Amino acid sequence: MTVVEAGAVKGLPGSRNALGLCLLACLLVGGATQRGILVDAILQMIVIAGSAYALMSAQISKPMRAGFLMFILIIAAGLAQLLPLPLTLLEIARPADLLPFAGGETAVSAAPISLSVSRTVEATIFALAPVVFFIAAASLPQEKIASLLPFFVIGLVCNLIAGGLQYSFSTDATLGDLLGYGVMVGMFANVNHFSTLVFASLPLIVYFGFFHDRAAIATLLLVLTFLVLLAAGSRAGILIGLGVVAISVGSLIWRGRVGTIAMVVLFASFAAYGYGALIQISSQQLDPDFGRREIALTTWNALRDNWVWGTGFGTFDLVYPAYERRDMVHATYVNHAHNDFLELLLEGGIGAAVIFGVYVFALVVRAFQVFNRPLQRLALLSIAVILLHSIVDYPLRTMAIAMTFAFFNVLFFSDIGARPASPDRGAQGKPRQAREEVLLPSTQGLG
Repeated sequence: MTVVEAGAVKGLPGSRNALGLCLLACLLVGGATQRGILVDAILQMIVIAGSAYALMSAQISKPMRAGFLMFILIIAAGLAQLLPLPLTLLEIARPADLLPFAGGETAVSAAPISLSVSRTVEATIFALAPVVFFIAAASLPQEKIASLLPFFVIGLVCNLIAGGLQYSFSTDATLGDLLGYGVMVGMFANVNHFSTLVFASLPLIVYFGFFHDRAAIATLLLVLTFLVLLAAGSRAGILIGLGVVAISVGSLIWRGRVGTIAMVVLFASFAAYGYGALIQISSQQLDPDFGRREIALTTWNALRDNWVWGTGFGTFDLVYPAYERRDMVHATYVNHAHNDFLELLLEGGIGAAVIFGVYVFALVVRAFQVFNRPLQRLALLSIAVILLHSIVDYPLRTMAIAMTFAFFNVLFFSDIGARPASPDRGAQGKPRQAREEVLLPSTQGLG
């Protein structure tokens, strides 16, 4: 093997650390929800730079190809919204109120799909950062992918400790002046997004507690998690957290076809129950005349008029007022649909639907391939609960949750925890299936 080939297999020195520190930084200071926050722009530059460093000597793998496909699709969708289209094409699938003014001495003959070019560029870069991180992390050897976990755990524990300390203080001191956004709980500006990080992390806690004889540590961490969720007052977080723990334990205990069927039934029941609980809790916390249901209906009305081209990524709050009923206008304006799927389709149109469809297809295909691997199965559970929460909120529009989601996808699409298939063949000439293997993060020095 040549020196170049060896470098391609092992990667550059410190590439694991670079990616781990990117993930940790996003978990610590990536909890903002406002648009145009300086700290988010810095985090995106750090993630892209760290990922580019890790990719400098990467060897192409199958998960990386999937990541490159998503990267290309997102770039194409973003660029398509910036290129000028003849006004006659825009008129086909866009209301007159959202078309550029064509009167006067200089009539407008062409305009981009996006109602705000700067916002679409910003939103496209935001979406690309986690994808680039996924591609870079998927290029690492399996043992180095596993060693990213300590960085994630440190970020999670820091958020839990920060949340606990905040609820024990009697003062109103925050880090808003330093970070550029008001910290409400943990390092997040939104309690629900903090809860998303916590309950999506529970499957990993359960997995490593069961498989590595660390039940005591896992139990303490689970107790701390639920105490902080209780202090945060997130009933949705508590309900989803309990369900996630139950399914996680069940998926580790059961084996074989019967266990898989039971897992699917439990997950379907949990998804239906969790969605109902989130809707009910949301309606109780908000004014019933100004709740998520009303926002979703208004967004749907806007979507019906703009589903072909979309209005441009990042332009939701520019379009929503045009469809808002007069009696729904309040001092607090609606900045997001509180349903990421409706908002994505409104902003991206058919292009966004295609991208999301490709991702779901890849998710389903991979789920059938790894249904008997506990780590990948629990990573899928973490992915699913984040998507479930996105039905009634917008957690993926924060850097911390977007990077967490990318990290769970890295675990899901990797082969961590599976031994390579034996070269021996069975009596019928079929190769033996890969067996499950417990894999701890490397305890060697960082690098």
